[in-house]
Formats: sequence, structure tokens, C-alpha cells
Amino acid sequence: MIRSLFLLLFLVSCASGVTTRGGKKSYVYDGEREYDSSALRDLAPKIVSSTFRDPPVGTLAELFSPPRPGIKRLGIGIFETRIQPTYEGLAGDDAVYLTPAGKQLLTENFLTIWEESLHSLAPELDLVPTESLRRFPSYGTYGMRQEDFVLTSRSVLAPDDIFFLEKGRKTTTAVTLNPRESRDLSFLLVPGYELMAGPKWSEHNKHFLNDLSKEAKLDAVIVALSDVSWTRAHTDKHSGEVYPEELKLRIRASVLVPLHAYHTRLGLVGKKETPNVTLCYRSYEAKLRLPIDLSADESQKTFQTIEDRLLRRMFKSYKDLAQLTILRIQSDLDKTH
Repeated sequence: MIRSLFLLLFLVSCASGVTTRGGKKSYVYDGEREYDSSALRDLAPKIVSSTFRDPPVGTLAELFSPPRPGIKRLGIGIFETRIQPTYEGLAGDDAVYLTPAGKQLLTENFLTIWEESLHSLAPELDLVPTESLRRFPSYGTYGMRQEDFVLTSRSVLAPDDIFFLEKGRKTTTAVTLNPRESRDLSFLLVPGYELMAGPKWSEHNKHFLNDLSKEAKLDAVIVALSDVSWTRAHTDKHSGEVYPEELKLRIRASVLVPLHAYHTRLGLVGKKETPNVTLCYRSYEAKLRLPIDLSADESQKTFQTIEDRLLRRMFKSYKDLAQLTILRIQSDLDKTH
């Protein structure tokens, strides 16, 4: 109930004056195709929406258009995931069960995809690695330290992390997970992203973003939330609705400008007001739904089957979706230079 109330308030706060571009054209995504950078750039505006809303003082156009300073130096300040969360159903319908350690490893792999893709697709942007951001004093001041479920130094999923489980156990209640050594800024299981990002100005954790940006000399901070879930074909026993066997991916990301940088830009355009909020330059959303095959007889219920039928398709499609989102971010940030 509390979670639903927060989300309702969030949607209401973002509904007024929002402009959305892209993400609505028809497209065909091929999960087996290896897309080159040219194909990704063509596909990006069809799959990924770019959303913005003018701040309480000034407009984004006047604050971020040349000759104002461009947004070039960035860091991924918050990277959250919801992977097979409890409310997606029981392991009996999901077929493949993922432990908290498995979720954390997937989160770290997804973050690696983002950082490597930003370096390769947008080399003109100066990305400060998350590992470096964690060393700044302000990083450890806000939120809570993320619980570490992976007690050894490894990055690859093992059979103990993800396996077939027919029935009887719910997926873990740890629905919001960050990479190891990260800060947990969620509230009552509502991810920090849903409270502080999106096409709006925000009070939530504004001092964390402001202090971290000052120490790391960042022009803006990228925050991201990834939703990943899968299910085998089944009929809901309550509603009678038939669910196909599929993998669902959703990425939301926002480029947030800290309040001190917002104030500086207001001064450059001759405005004396200094709203004490974080400013969202752009917000992005992309979704994919892909058919998968999780039905297996007893002899096939192995880690190798999970790798072949789920993990490879998941990582490949997630990488494509992340790179499409990054290309939209790059395109919008190029307009500030």
C-alpha cells in the first residue's frame, strides 16, 4: 500500500509539462542478430524514449544550450536492479530460481556492461568509474551499505546461484540490489531511482548527489534502474490469464544535474533564484519482451540448460538495450556542447 502511494505521487508529480520523444515507432528487434554501432544508432530512437520537463526556474534549452558549459564528465551514481522480484510469482511458474548472490552478480555484470559500453560508444564523455566514486568521502555518508551476498571474489554465476526449482519457494524478498560496496538508497523497498529520477526536479537525496558531484567534479550523474524477469508458460489460477513463456527487460535511466551546478547555470543566464533541488536533464526508458524456452525434462534441468536458454539471451539482449539507451543519452548530451 505504501509503495503504491509513493508511485502514485511520483506519477502525479511528473505528469505536468512533460515532453517525450522517440520510443513509439514500430520496430523489430532480433535477439539473435549481432547489431553493429550503425544499426544500434538507427534502432535507438525507435526503442528508447527520451523525456524531459523544464525546471521550476529557467528552461532546459537556455540552461544547457551552447555557449553554456556542456555535460561531459559523468559518473553512474546509483545502479539498481529488480531481478525476479517476489511479486513476479512463485518459483513454480518461474522455473528457474535465482539466489540473492545470483542477483548481485547479475547486477554487477549489468553495471560492467554499462561502463564498458559508455567507453566504447561515447568516448567523448569523461566517465568516472563507479569504483572510483566509491572512494570519495561523501559516497559512504548517505544511505546504507549494500549487503554483500557474494562472499568470494568472483563475477561469474555458478550452479549454486541459479538453478531449476519447481515449486514451494518464493523468490527472495531482496528485490532491490546494488553491486557490492554500493550504497542502498531505497526506501521501504521502493528503489531510490523511483524517488529521485524521472523527468522532474527532486528533493530526494539531493545532498548525496550534490556532495558526490562536487568531490568528483562531475557535470551530472547517471542513475539507472533495470527490471528483469522471466516466466514459463502458465495460466494464472486466480484471473485465468494465460502468460507466455518469455523474458522481460526494462531499463530506466536519468541524467541528473546537482543543485550547485543548476545554480551556476542560473547565474549564467542572469537569474537570481536558486531552487534547492536536483535537476533532471533527460530521462530514458526502454523495454523488450522476448520468447524463451524454460520447459525441460529432468535430465535437462542443469546449469548448462539455464546458460543456453536463459542467461546468454538475457545478457545479449540486456547489452543491446543498455547500448541503445546510452546512444540516446549521448545524442542528447551532444546538444549541450
